[in-house]
Amino acid sequence: MKKLFLFIVLVFFFQTVFAQRSKGSCGVEVNDVSKTTGFGYLVAYLVQFKNTTNRSVDGIYWRAQFYNNDGDFIESIESSFNSTNIIDPISGGSTKSVARTLRVKGASKVVIVIDKVHFTDGESCK
Repeated sequence: MKKLFLFIVLVFFFQTVFAQRSKGSCGVEVNDVSKTTGFGYLVAYLVQFKNTTNRSVDGIYWRAQFYNNDGDFIESIESSFNSTNIIDPISGGSTKSVARTLRVKGASKVVIVIDKVHFTDGESCK
């Protein structure tokens, strides 16, 4: 029984230490990333951002890093969210989902890394 418990703990440890993780920045966290694949291509992803600050965010700039099932890096694509008159900024404590369509051959995993956050008060954070 102890050996089984030790085995489970080790597997969990290695999964959490060596797995690729999405990274937030400046009080904006990546809550969830889901993807759509078909015929050997990753064709779309949906990322949910959470603003953990008390200020509104009107711009997020990130890199989407794509990996295959073996964890090999395939490519990185820059993207952004910008609020407009039609699209509201992300107020403090709330979330917003952003979808992107693309076509990355052989990719099955997406990791989001936030590079820059812009707030409605004019300040930016890297």
